[in-house]
Amino acid sequence: MKRYTTHFASKVTLVAALGTLSVLPGQVWADEPSDKLKEITTVNSYLPGDMERHWARDEAYNLVHADIIKGYTEKDGTVSVRPNKQITRAEFVSLLVGALGLKKNPDQDPRVFSDIEPNQWYSEAVNIASSLGIVKGVTEKSFGPNDKITRGEIAALITRAFAYTIDFDEMNGKQFKDIKDSYWAAREVSKASSVKIINGYPGGYFKPFEYSTRAEALVMLSNALYLEENAVPADKTLIDIVKANEEEEKRALGAIDIERLKEISNKRYIGYHKATSDLTAAVLKKMKEEGYTIEITHEGDLKATVIGKWNRIAVVEVDGVTYHLSASKEGGKHMDNTQTVKGVVMLKKDSVTGEWKVYTSDIPLLFTSKMLSALEIQ
Repeated sequence: MKRYTTHFASKVTLVAALGTLSVLPGQVWADEPSDKLKEITTVNSYLPGDMERHWARDEAYNLVHADIIKGYTEKDGTVSVRPNKQITRAEFVSLLVGALGLKKNPDQDPRVFSDIEPNQWYSEAVNIASSLGIVKGVTEKSFGPNDKITRGEIAALITRAFAYTIDFDEMNGKQFKDIKDSYWAAREVSKASSVKIINGYPGGYFKPFEYSTRAEALVMLSNALYLEENAVPADKTLIDIVKANEEEEKRALGAIDIERLKEISNKRYIGYHKATSDLTAAVLKKMKEEGYTIEITHEGDLKATVIGKWNRIAVVEVDGVTYHLSASKEGGKHMDNTQTVKGVVMLKKDSVTGEWKVYTSDIPLLFTSKMLSALEIQ
């Protein structure tokens, strides 16, 4: 099945092209003032600038938006993924366990590794993966948490982690020139290549002993997530969720009910979409504080079609509703904008509750740069 992700444009700021905020990489604020809305900082945390022109940008932005991976906050306040940095064994296992929401096997104790202290940030993830048979360590008694992980090791961990949700076919795997039958992970590499989790390098090489970069690891994980199709939700389930979200938000916007908008955001959204939804509420609140009389109306009925679904991720195409925002205050100040709900909405299944929540979309916001200037937000 085809994988869908939102389409990321070239780097712009919120001021320059706020109408398509939800699909723009890089910082949404070029020179953030000290009194900026905290919600802008949160949105920026989902927009790592160093992925803008990187070959793995779509996969990275998608995983960041879904809260599957977190970026690094640099000294200048910007956020980055550092895609070309090599990734450690502890980092990748933590990423894998978190992405799949894995839990400890109650019937199998994890292996005791001498180099895994109970108070380390990665200890729980390693213990979970060990109890499930996903990791086995670099020796009988050591895990090597700070060792850089090789491409072959990642292939092995991914095929073990997805063993029950992806239909691997190792007999039809690629024949890489540098993968011999004697290589310990030959079967795993063959399995991963059979479903295109890995594709290798030109010339027919996989380079199993090379250390993986963060970008390579993210792409392999992303590829696997879009292959799980043995427990997909019904189309109606996804469509009902998206329509219910829109209906609830429609009423809250019509009533300019800031608190209700926050409740909807906390209950129904995660990741980047929650951040942009919270920003909407914050801007409306500031409008009210500045003395603006606000009216938000709508027309049309939402149409929704499922265009992609997997065990943990789903994509719904939406169209049909237009919102109008009008705000005015004494002195003749007036501003307005029209927003058309048209594009894709992406949902992620919560590994704990089983609920499907929206984590990103390419639906534009209600606000324009002119409105933000009038509110002295920029």
